[in-house]
Amino acid sequence: MVHTFTSLLTHVVFSTSGRAPLLTDAVQPDVHAYLGGILREIRAFPVAIGGTRDHVHLLTRLPAELAVSDC
Repeated sequence: MVHTFTSLLTHVVFSTSGRAPLLTDAVQPDVHAYLGGILREIRAFPVAIGGTRDHVHLLTRLPAELAVSDC
């Protein structure tokens, strides 16, 4: 019996335009939740989401059937 195991962890960084400090403490939880929802819709697993006022880091596990370019 053949088994395949895939564990593709991907680190993605998004930055605001011109690295402007637009992601205040008040909006960061909403932005992180929104990004997590997008990942769950494509059946990816958000391992960690965080960042600062000018960028967001995503660590996500992508499913085997999803191409990185499609994500």
